[in-house]
Amino acid sequence: MKKIIFYLLLAIVIFFLLESTEILTIGENEPVLRDPEELSKISSEITSFSFNSFSSLANSEENLFISPYSIYNALGIAYLGADGETKNEMEETLKIKNLDNFERDSLELKKYLEHISKNNEVNIANGLFLRREIPFKITFEEKAKTYFQATVDELPETGKEINNWVSEKTKEKITELVDPGPIDDLTIAYLINAIYFKGGWDKEFNADKTTERKFYGAEEKDVEMMEVEEEYKALNREDLKAIKINYTDGNFSFYGFMPQNLEEFKNEFNGEYFKELKSKLNEKEIIFRMPKFTLEEKLNLNETLKNLGIRKAFESSEADFSKMVEETEENVYISKVLHSSFIKIDEKGTEAAAATSVEMKLESVAIEKEMIEFNKPFIFLIEENNTNTVLFIGQLVNP
Repeated sequence: MKKIIFYLLLAIVIFFLLESTEILTIGENEPVLRDPEELSKISSEITSFSFNSFSSLANSEENLFISPYSIYNALGIAYLGADGETKNEMEETLKIKNLDNFERDSLELKKYLEHISKNNEVNIANGLFLRREIPFKITFEEKAKTYFQATVDELPETGKEINNWVSEKTKEKITELVDPGPIDDLTIAYLINAIYFKGGWDKEFNADKTTERKFYGAEEKDVEMMEVEEEYKALNREDLKAIKINYTDGNFSFYGFMPQNLEEFKNEFNGEYFKELKSKLNEKEIIFRMPKFTLEEKLNLNETLKNLGIRKAFESSEADFSKMVEETEENVYISKVLHSSFIKIDEKGTEAAAATSVEMKLESVAIEKEMIEFNKPFIFLIEENNTNTVLFIGQLVNP
């Protein structure tokens, strides 16, 4: 009898040990997320960069859609290898005050954005493609892997293989970021960031109410206009219509701002004004209309980044990336920063993707209810609400 009791107790102990082991294993798969307030510093730096880059790129006649977060990350990896005046200019433009904080916060923010929502999909990938004959510094590679969770691969013979990597990370939304042809012998590296977002509206638009209506952009045209009747945080002034639409579970939101004069509004629209406008949105039941649309962009950001203050990094004879590469006879500089983006908005939600490549080279030489209808050019953003990180920003001028 004592033996039976002993074996029963032993079985119970083993059972609970196995259960606790399983719990520990499950827990290890779920990353511990930083308090969003602790990430506010880097998110405010990204927000500042977001509005500066958007303002530099946008004009009143053309659509625009970018992921400042993607651009910031790709440049952030390049910054790890910068020194001297090149580093100072990048710090000033990217608003980086402390390298240690920047490295740690970049990692923690990436983890936060990818895991905070169980209902919306956010995937962020960083990749380094390096020419192995070049003596890249181990510290640079290790920092990129540690703080940006970057994969490190050998630079392929053609851009097609890099594009395949980007396509996979963005679920085939960005299929050609770099030239797919042979890679120049003087190109020594591509530093790549890719981001993918998919979120369903917390309150879906009624597909049965989608009808053709006028949109008064650069030219008047008929568009497919979606419609929903719900409670939203909104602003309905004569000079400005604005709305906040949550994605499922409320961690990410879409903001839209339709001013009377897009150019004047854009000149004032910065991080502080965005914050002020968010505080003025009031909950109200409205009928809201907005076009269905798909935008795709491919941009060369060289001149934009130079205008924002990153100049020496692009100068073949003056750039200092001595923390990236051991001393060589030829100098290393940024030859090209390319950015591709995609967004599709319909009745169910939003699918968006973007990728940024930093190419490093050697120097050679009448309705009853209140209505808001976005039927004129408007600016829109996608933001994570707890850290206030702007993932995407754009304007729709011609649907």
